[in-house]
Amino acid sequence: MFGQHINTETLISSNEYFSDEKGNVLMQVNIIGHVKKPGTYIIYEGADFLTILSQAGGPLQGAKLNKVILFRNSSSEVSTIDLKGLLENGKNIDVEIKPNDTIYVSESFASILLSRSVTSILQILNILITILN
Repeated sequence: MFGQHINTETLISSNEYFSDEKGNVLMQVNIIGHVKKPGTYIIYEGADFLTILSQAGGPLQGAKLNKVILFRNSSSEVSTIDLKGLLENGKNIDVEIKPNDTIYVSESFASILLSRSVTSILQILNILITILN
């Protein structure tokens, strides 16, 4: 990731941190939920929250940005981040991300309801068109 080869031979602290060939400290984080490309990402230590979220392609339309969940794997601590409020107020998003943390972006209820309704309507229309033909 980041166009650099990762040297996993150079461990800093029990596989939580590692470095690339230039000596940059890297770590893995998980980004799941209603984002474009959920998965595990290698990021630079100290990367800001928006940069980390953008690694997964950013949140999808209908994402619940007022309740982004940060699950800290090392301590089972769970915290909620009001990303929407922070972005609207123009404040810095000062969230410390640690190795193996998981960021979960949920989908809003309205988005779920709308997507399921549209899918159901399309299925019914497809059945009607098949019957009529």
